[in-house]
Amino acid sequence: MPIKLAFKNENLRKVCESPRSAKLKYGEVAGPAIHRRLADLRAADSPLKFVEWGFGKFDRTAHDRIAIPIDGGYCLVAEANNRPPPGHPGALDWGQVTRMKILSIEHANES
Repeated sequence: MPIKLAFKNENLRKVCESPRSAKLKYGEVAGPAIHRRLADLRAADSPLKFVEWGFGKFDRTAHDRIAIPIDGGYCLVAEANNRPPPGHPGALDWGQVTRMKILSIEHANES
């Protein structure tokens, strides 16, 4: 089942759903790259698979977040948006996550 996406706010939704808005806000390189990565994320069965493909990495400071590098020096930050059963004691079972919330698009050195 593809991953379903939600967004922290309307501005972020607009950028993530409109290639034109993304290009205007983040430029010729990052704008289209944002949409490519989101398409990859939606196509994955789980965030675990997405990370295995090499498109992102789990955030070491927050157990429920993933960082997704974007061309042009940006990083997209997302978190699990459903609570699947925990894996190891206290750990999130990323293989069971089916919903993600996009939290921000930041300069890569800010994430």
